[in-house]
Amino acid sequence: MPAHRNPAFSADPVTETPADLEMTPPGVEGRRLCVLGSGDFGRAIARRAVLSGFAVKIGTRSKEKQEDLLRLIEATGASVTTQADAINSSELVVVCISRRFYDSLPLQLLANKVLIDVSNPDDAVRKSPISNAEYLQQLVPSALVVKALNILSAYSLETGGMQGSKEVPIATDSDIGRAKVTQLVRDMGFTPVDLGPLRQSRYIEAVPMEFFNSWRGAFIVVSVLFLVGYVLNFIKFQLCHNMTKNKTWDWSVFKQILMTNFNRNLGVVALTTLGAIYLAGIIAGFMQLYRGTKYSRFPRWLDNWLRMRKQLGLLMLAMGATHGCMSLGIYHPHHQYDWLFEPPKTIRAEVKINGTFEIQEIPLWRHDPNWRGEVFLTLGAVTLCLLAILGIASLPSVTDRLTWREFAFIQSKLGWTALVAGSLHNLVLGWDYMLKAYDCYFPTGLQYALYLPLLCLIGKLVLLVPRVNRRLMDIRSGEVKQPLRRAARKRVSAA
Repeated sequence: MPAHRNPAFSADPVTETPADLEMTPPGVEGRRLCVLGSGDFGRAIARRAVLSGFAVKIGTRSKEKQEDLLRLIEATGASVTTQADAINSSELVVVCISRRFYDSLPLQLLANKVLIDVSNPDDAVRKSPISNAEYLQQLVPSALVVKALNILSAYSLETGGMQGSKEVPIATDSDIGRAKVTQLVRDMGFTPVDLGPLRQSRYIEAVPMEFFNSWRGAFIVVSVLFLVGYVLNFIKFQLCHNMTKNKTWDWSVFKQILMTNFNRNLGVVALTTLGAIYLAGIIAGFMQLYRGTKYSRFPRWLDNWLRMRKQLGLLMLAMGATHGCMSLGIYHPHHQYDWLFEPPKTIRAEVKINGTFEIQEIPLWRHDPNWRGEVFLTLGAVTLCLLAILGIASLPSVTDRLTWREFAFIQSKLGWTALVAGSLHNLVLGWDYMLKAYDCYFPTGLQYALYLPLLCLIGKLVLLVPRVNRRLMDIRSGEVKQPLRRAARKRVSAA
């Protein structure tokens, strides 16, 4: 299988004959690997290469290693020798040391070798205008420097096939180096991705240093929604409750902010986030209908919104699962929710209080949900189950085994089913006060939790109108239609 190649990049021209481009036939000469560096990562690469059929030598500046370290190296199946001997016996050299120590290498021996730079920038060199691989190329101009394997960890190299499908980006100016390292990466069980010339190593070296870059936007959106909802709940259920319903200040309602308010807000934000995920697709569909083509780029805000849907979905799943777990403790028969459980039986009993006997009526609650409770709990369980399937299907290891039709069915059909089930779950909970609970002019969370889902459902119904749906399907299949604005002008002119 050929390596993935980014057409936007092309390697700088290198004078090589067709014979030079051929891989060395499998055998002793073509399966020798030198690893410079005996740290954790160097030993992990050596072990993985040995398991892949390579004869590996770990080159050290001094063979006087500690006994424990020698045992660790020997456990990899590699042999330990001097740097000079390891370099001279191999054509592939993996440089597993920090950039600060490149000058200490026997640079004259590295000439004309394929050097695989696996380092990542540390604090001392992070502001350098060139990458570690480019710096190594400057030190050894005649070497074929290749940037690769730096995004892997010692753990991923040592755990066999657990991460064997991980993509490994490669950058180099040499076609010979690219071919040899591509084959090495494949032999080690990973997927090579060609990013073009060596200057792309600046991007490759920045990848391991990223910290949830793709999650930042989704996390900010969900955090803002959660914070706004939590503040509204606090004002409504703690402050407003005391100001409008209690003659004296009741401090007991403030204990609800740790669990009850938190759980209310989790459900509302989860449903709102689920609506936001599908609303982005609805807006994109209407924009394609209006423009008459799928080849026109979306506005940047919509493009970012569409790109963060996976992250929004996983955050929504986490909130929904937490909401379900907390609800098991809140919606309990002992909490006496008359809308959820069958009405209690009342008994009259004589109770002795401070030496005085009084007749009191005591409710005995049943543990069986009523019809409303059954529907409410079932819809919640169904919604959570569907969300779990959506979350699992978004994992790369699962997505890779799904056909496009299967993936589309899960993300579209099951996703919309989850949105409808979640909205009904919310509606069943608040149908008796959905349109009238406006204490202190604040709508209840059950109301604004349905705003985005309702917009999605209305938009979806419009897109399912046969004539509209036919136009949209034609556009998404590649046809270019006349923009609606231009078509409307022609009709006005003809009239």
